[in-house]
Amino acid sequence: MHKQVDSTRLWRSHLPGIELFEAQLFRHRFGKHFHDAYTIGLNEQGQGRSLHHGENRCLHVGSFNLINPGEVHTGQVVSVETGWAFRNIYIEVEAIAPLLAQLEWSQSGLPYFKAAIGVDQQLRSRFYTLFNALTQPTSVLMQQSLLLELLSDLFCRYSDTAFEPRALKPESKAIAVVRSYLAAHYAEPISLDALAALVSLNPHYLVRCFHKQVGCPPHQYQRHCQLAAAKRALRSSVAIAAIAADHGFYDQSHFNREFKRVFGVTPGHYQKVNSVQYR
Repeated sequence: MHKQVDSTRLWRSHLPGIELFEAQLFRHRFGKHFHDAYTIGLNEQGQGRSLHHGENRCLHVGSFNLINPGEVHTGQVVSVETGWAFRNIYIEVEAIAPLLAQLEWSQSGLPYFKAAIGVDQQLRSRFYTLFNALTQPTSVLMQQSLLLELLSDLFCRYSDTAFEPRALKPESKAIAVVRSYLAAHYAEPISLDALAALVSLNPHYLVRCFHKQVGCPPHQYQRHCQLAAAKRALRSSVAIAAIAADHGFYDQSHFNREFKRVFGVTPGHYQKVNSVQYR
């Protein structure tokens, strides 16, 4: 009989103070321990069990584990046959303060998660989108925006302190400036802080205003500008790898994936049909 082997991975993301963890466990047990970080965990397969807040809890597929810094807890597999798979995002306490400022957190003290939660499809979608963005070639602007979206959702719904993002107001002039800037600098790495400073708005407030007025967040608008410019460049005989590099993509594979996702064909196909060398 084939022996099932535990598999784990823990690594730091490109965002300061953020670590990622993924595990597929069949036998390993976590003894009593705590983290100097907020733990946002999603159970993906099988079932686990944890002693947390003095209670033994079953960790079911699709449920979340929200653990505050310093809280002692355990973790173990319920069934060796099915195992237990989960992913965690760890946010160090030192990294929370600037994030709270970007969310315009006005309460005294740090957020406190009340308890683990059950299946939440919206939160699950946000979790996966952020986790994937932190593990794949994506812009800092995208990673920062998605992190704030996830934290805002968590603090609004699962923190013991009432939190409500500031009501949106018409910011047409500021949004126009940001759109122009993103269009002009589509191939450059742009941080959310720098974008917000450009128009003197709070970072999370800017993302929300931009999304409401334009229909997509700033990082998606920047990607659209990248792809539109790269598409025009493909109408020449310039090498696809060079076009990818010149237009801010991480490599040709990244360019291929993003181009096909939006336009339905590969850059190579589009260039072959439309470039001057084939006319």
